[in-house]
Amino acid sequence: MRKLAAAVLLACCAVNAAALHFTPQTALAQDKTLPAVFTVDTYVAAFLESSPRLKAQKNALKSAQNTYKNAFTNAFLPSFSFGASADKTYNRYRRLSSWDDLNHADSSARAQGGWNLFNSGKDALAYKSASLDWQISQIEYEESVQNFVLEAVQTYYNLLLGEKLLKVYEDDLQVAQKQYEQDKVLYDNGLKTRSDLLSSETNFRSSQLSLFSAQSDYENALKNFNIALNLPVERPATLDETISEDLPALPGLDQDLTAALAHRYDARTRRLRLRQSDVSQTLDNLNTLPSVFVDLFASTGRGFNSHELWEYNYGISAGISFDIGFFYLDKYRSRQNIRLSNENAHLEYEQFLRSLRDAVVEARNALLLKMRSLEISKLRLQAAEQKFEATQLKYKNGLMSATDLTVARQEMISAQVNYATLLSELTITRLRYQNALGNPIYDYNPEDL
Repeated sequence: MRKLAAAVLLACCAVNAAALHFTPQTALAQDKTLPAVFTVDTYVAAFLESSPRLKAQKNALKSAQNTYKNAFTNAFLPSFSFGASADKTYNRYRRLSSWDDLNHADSSARAQGGWNLFNSGKDALAYKSASLDWQISQIEYEESVQNFVLEAVQTYYNLLLGEKLLKVYEDDLQVAQKQYEQDKVLYDNGLKTRSDLLSSETNFRSSQLSLFSAQSDYENALKNFNIALNLPVERPATLDETISEDLPALPGLDQDLTAALAHRYDARTRRLRLRQSDVSQTLDNLNTLPSVFVDLFASTGRGFNSHELWEYNYGISAGISFDIGFFYLDKYRSRQNIRLSNENAHLEYEQFLRSLRDAVVEARNALLLKMRSLEISKLRLQAAEQKFEATQLKYKNGLMSATDLTVARQEMISAQVNYATLLSELTITRLRYQNALGNPIYDYNPEDL
């Protein structure tokens, strides 16, 4: 018994150890083919392929499609049912004597079908509403894909920016370290003052701290980059460093507003929901009026205790019904509520149009600001680099102090960081502007997702 218990215990330990070993790996991608160098397009494709949220959206789209197909079946096609039963009753005076008695149970089967040909047009309206729901689901799926693409592009450029800033601070540290070593030699030879040496050392330590901060930011960006692809967080990534510096020419504001109204996902969805509200108003109003129906029906059935034939019935039924409530007073108020609800839907659409104009103008102005800022930042970077080179030369010749060199170097570093940041932000802002107009920022084949 003890040997058996020990064997069971060892087996449990082995299973637990295997679970502890493999459980973390289930969250990581296995045997995934990835490019050696990521571009924006390859990263977006991998991001979409690895996104559980996108898969959930696709499942929701399939579910909406099934609901739409069921709406057609329920509205226009006949329905059928089938049933069979068997029973045997016992009581105080008639008890179960043997299991053979159950062979003589009363049994029967029945099948029936019905087809509604007309019901005041309610089925057609319900199907039209379901069709609008399906169109809305398709648009919302497309919008979610573009939003995921924008998120992927943001993640990509965050890492690329972190990489560029890391390079800036690494170069800055090398310059500061070299300057500190030179000043130390000059100080030892009596050619530099103690204050110059302390200033140089302070700059060197400050550069080390800036580099440490940049490394931390880069590691966080790399973590987000890899997690989105379901990869180990510390996996190194090589990116295509090409970033377009072209500044787009923007069309007129009226043209942008027209394009946004025609193509934006939320604008298209709002229009469909407005049509759906009109359909719902008509359908709800019909429910307060007399209802006319025409049905076809057929049924068949027989009992199995005797050799009777299958009986069948078929026919057509038509009628009218009218629920007037309390002398139609409550129905009258219901019609008022229906009208007010539809009126609110139109008012919400009007408010949406105002919000749409605001969103387009805001995205447009943000892009214009980034474009102008980048132009100024580029000039500032050129001036800062030239100033640092000149100051460094004069410092070596004793014409500038350590403070002057520090100020020039900090201005150059600030200009480099500002330019790299603006260039990355300009790319994202351009895509946000494109998305604000309803233009797809990523072309994809739905079958590939």
